[in-house]
Amino acid sequence: MPIHVNKLNIKLSTLVLLVCLALGQFIWLYCAYHIDPLVATADSLGSYFLMYGLILFIRYSPVFYIPKYIKYGIIEVPSLILAFLWVFFSKHILLELFGSNTAYVDAWDKTFIGRAVIGWLLLSTGIICHLILSELKKAEEAVKIQQQAEDLRKEAELFKLRQQLQPHFLFNSLNSINALINKQPKDARAMVQQLSDYLRNTLRKEDDHSVLLKEELQDLQLYLAIEKVRFGHRLNVNVDIQISNEQTKVPPFLIQPLVENAIKYGLYGTTGEVNINLIVKSHNGNLIFKISNPYDKDGVSVKGTGFGLESIKRRLYLLYARNDLLKIERLTLRHDERSEEIQLFVAILIIPMDYIKD
Repeated sequence: MPIHVNKLNIKLSTLVLLVCLALGQFIWLYCAYHIDPLVATADSLGSYFLMYGLILFIRYSPVFYIPKYIKYGIIEVPSLILAFLWVFFSKHILLELFGSNTAYVDAWDKTFIGRAVIGWLLLSTGIICHLILSELKKAEEAVKIQQQAEDLRKEAELFKLRQQLQPHFLFNSLNSINALINKQPKDARAMVQQLSDYLRNTLRKEDDHSVLLKEELQDLQLYLAIEKVRFGHRLNVNVDIQISNEQTKVPPFLIQPLVENAIKYGLYGTTGEVNINLIVKSHNGNLIFKISNPYDKDGVSVKGTGFGLESIKRRLYLLYARNDLLKIERLTLRHDERSEEIQLFVAILIIPMDYIKD
């Protein structure tokens, strides 16, 4: 996690510290050496005004942007030089103004070393703080660059995953259209129109991080209409929307692959009618999509790479950094009237509604 440095707070804190030191120096001169209050005030404010100037010099001078391994090795040298320069110029300027005050001149002779030590400690601390802040700034910039690179990588991978979802569906649809052209030209024309509308909507959403649930469900209906032409009376899809607000936003291209997977494993290898159920509801701040389809656990497995579900899992991880948002269940239900068992494949997609990108 990057550390954010508030430059204004640092400058104000430095100024407050110097004012406190100036006040301490005033009390020191006034109480220990009985210096006139006006002279002690001028000495304290003048000295630490110069100190503030030196600190600004350290902050903005390119001299202190040398390699790190050299910086920490020579901190004491520049701080010692700057401390004696500070004391020298402070003494020169102040004695020009108040040199006629014998007690003040005598106080300078007695406090010269003490002032130099204080200046050296302050400037050493200032240089160390400057170097630490510089390193923190570099680290923060490096983290930002790394985060930007990671975001770009995620965007590229998400784009690739979305692109890979379309080809096999398009190929299947075109094959179905080809089969219908001679036997059922009217159905073929309808399917071409539906496919055109579906692909147009897909292209429109290509760059969107999120879309309205209403729009996603409308596109799903287009997809189901195409599949209905392919499979006819064999395919029954029941969609149960149990939420009132369809303006909720969801990531695009997540629901259709799940339904496609249900159709693939529910219909292939069977000749009878198949019911696929989709339930959409909200629970504990999450949007829940539950898709179920019958399957034959003893039947011949459907050929395929399993890319659909794996791509959804990967996209969910890239979007939400969680691996628990797609759950797969295999259930066995007993049909009371027929006294037979029905195997169901259930996919549950969870979308956190409080973390959806616009």
